[in-house]
Amino acid sequence: MTGLSRRGFVVGAAGATGAAGLSMTPSVVRAQEYPAKQVRVIVPYPAGGGTDIVARLIVPKLAERWKQTVIIDNKGGASGILGSEIVARAPADGYTLLIMTSAHTINPFTTKTLPYDTERDFTPITILVAGALTLVGSPKAGMDSMEKFLAAARADPAKFPWGSTENTTRMVGELFRIRSGLKIENVAYKGAAPMMQELAGGHIPVGFTSPLTVMSQHRAGTLRMLAVSTPKRLAALPEIPTMAESGVPGVEIEAWFSLFGPGGLPPALAQRRRDAVVAVLAEPEIKAKIAELASAPGGESPEAFAALVKKELVIWGETAKAAGIVPE
Repeated sequence: MTGLSRRGFVVGAAGATGAAGLSMTPSVVRAQEYPAKQVRVIVPYPAGGGTDIVARLIVPKLAERWKQTVIIDNKGGASGILGSEIVARAPADGYTLLIMTSAHTINPFTTKTLPYDTERDFTPITILVAGALTLVGSPKAGMDSMEKFLAAARADPAKFPWGSTENTTRMVGELFRIRSGLKIENVAYKGAAPMMQELAGGHIPVGFTSPLTVMSQHRAGTLRMLAVSTPKRLAALPEIPTMAESGVPGVEIEAWFSLFGPGGLPPALAQRRRDAVVAVLAEPEIKAKIAELASAPGGESPEAFAALVKKELVIWGETAKAAGIVPE
């Protein structure tokens, strides 16, 4: 049974009622007993966005496997920082988890003072869903192909700013700007919805977002995906070229939605949480829905995901420096 409340999205599972009353301290939790009570999953973005879509796809299936109640708790704000802080300060017992975006490895270079340490205070568990970011053009502004945009922006860059919605799209956009050599300026929006409205109205020519955010407008023809940031074309969108194919190499970046625990989560718990995710991602229904979102399932081991986090911290640090971004 599921229910939606102001506080969060509660996912129940058969047999959860009795187990939810148990109380265990981190020192006595054993991986094979988890979960013995309600699990809280923090989504540090508002309902309806990409992170929320992924959470509501995966978490109910985890609740079924765990036979336990799981709460999806939306705590949006500051590009995921406010919700992430909740998890950073939570006990390392596996009962408070985080679904976060690639902004996790970007925020240290855009925010002057974080209320946590990006590596020490979190345990990477696994990637849930990964996919491209896309440069979206406004047909009303005449931007229905990458060729047209690049030619116009090179001829008169002041007339062709690009939109971003949070720190992930901003940094990918900065990387695109550097690699393309364009002297275009960024217009930052507080969310994807207002940027999509501006694009649809022709008030801004292009913007970066995820394919799942713009899929319906792309198919309706009101907006147009110009290129994607993956090394290969997406199976769900074979007609959309990659950045490299469009003449802008070096923007091969996949954005991810991933599962984290608090820092110090026991390795056995992290591994079992990852194993449960892998089982969910293997379900045909889930695989089909992820494919429809022009994305790919994750399932990397905690160790592999931790290595990726370290790698991306280096990449985004270098990008921020090259772009002249000063943390605010």
